[in-house]
Amino acid sequence: MPNTYHFTLQWSGDTADKIQVGDAMKNIGRSKSKLVVAAVAEYVIVHPEALTPGYSFKASAELPLIRAQAEGIIKDTVDARLVSMAPISRNTINSGNPDPTTDSPVSVSKDEIDIMLRNLDLFTS
Repeated sequence: MPNTYHFTLQWSGDTADKIQVGDAMKNIGRSKSKLVVAAVAEYVIVHPEALTPGYSFKASAELPLIRAQAEGIIKDTVDARLVSMAPISRNTINSGNPDPTTDSPVSVSKDEIDIMLRNLDLFTS
């Protein structure tokens, strides 16, 4: 295995993304290689096929899902599911035998959903 790798990168400034990345790379100074290594290593984790000889990279405009987006998706999903469900009674859950005269519907509040989302460890490392 070689001790060092040497590459030259160049691209046109014909899109806003390319300009933004070019400006960021200029500002990074002598740490460019650390950024490239970190970015490619993360890419390979998600796309292990990139290690296959002859792999052809296909650029994707998809950005990673951020916590706020994930929370929004989860809230929307939970809301839609709760609306579509018939009320479940606490008595039915506890005994398995619904008693319409004593049943009280189980509901989940927005606060309870927020607490569940705060407890997600999906975004912690």
